[in-house]
Amino acid sequence: MKSYTEKLHEELLSKLQELDDHYDPLNLTDPRLKIITETVDQIKEKLKSHVFANTEDEVYYFKFVLAPTLALHTYYADKIEWDRIIRLGSPECRYRFHERVYTQAENFRKMHGTFLNYIRDGRKGLDHVYFLRTESKISDDSNNMAYIIDPSSPPFYCGVLATWIAYTKMELELKKAVREDPERPIQMKRGIRKLRWTGKQIELVELGYALHATGSFNDGKANLKDIFEFFEEAFEVDPGNTSRLFQDMLRRQTGYTTYLDMMIAKLHKRIDDIENDHLN
Repeated sequence: MKSYTEKLHEELLSKLQELDDHYDPLNLTDPRLKIITETVDQIKEKLKSHVFANTEDEVYYFKFVLAPTLALHTYYADKIEWDRIIRLGSPECRYRFHERVYTQAENFRKMHGTFLNYIRDGRKGLDHVYFLRTESKISDDSNNMAYIIDPSSPPFYCGVLATWIAYTKMELELKKAVREDPERPIQMKRGIRKLRWTGKQIELVELGYALHATGSFNDGKANLKDIFEFFEEAFEVDPGNTSRLFQDMLRRQTGYTTYLDMMIAKLHKRIDDIENDHLN
């Protein structure tokens, strides 16, 4: 089953690459999702009668072999839309697409956080729970019922892993597209120009740690990683090694919060200037 699926997967990737290379946005009939579905249907048909030699083989298959193939359908559902937008869409359409992709990925990670942390940490202790079709105790009962009705159904968490692979790949490609765009066009949000950070990295880090300390985002529930990832996307900036830069702040001879102190001084001066203008 492993070699059969891997062979179909490689053939599918080859077909998709050819279609990607010859993509025409004016062709309203895009065959890519269709050929992915056909390949998945072939695999599912084979799964109906396949018996794995042991549980280790079954876990490995659904965790490492099938999930990447299933991920292609979710990934290309977004990619097909993106391919058309980058060729025919407006900057505002691009922005809305970015927002949708990042939001769907963020919501998905929140919904399946425990499982995704388990995968990211490279753990194996619950593999028999997550990746065996007949022994899952964590997914809802409908998953086991689906397997009884249709023996080709993969475990619930094989599908979750596939979706995560797809969302992550799409996010990375969007970030790469932004970084590699030589003109770095200003994106539009409701007709307002997007801001780009032009200060120093360490100043951005100082601001980020201050906002985290004051609990200014998400009722104080946003962590530092959330804040700096938001800065990176919102301000088109690489925040750098934030932990190291924070340590550099602590070693300053002139005080920990040079940037924030400067902000306060300039704001006070602005207020004083306004009041003086009113008096005059």
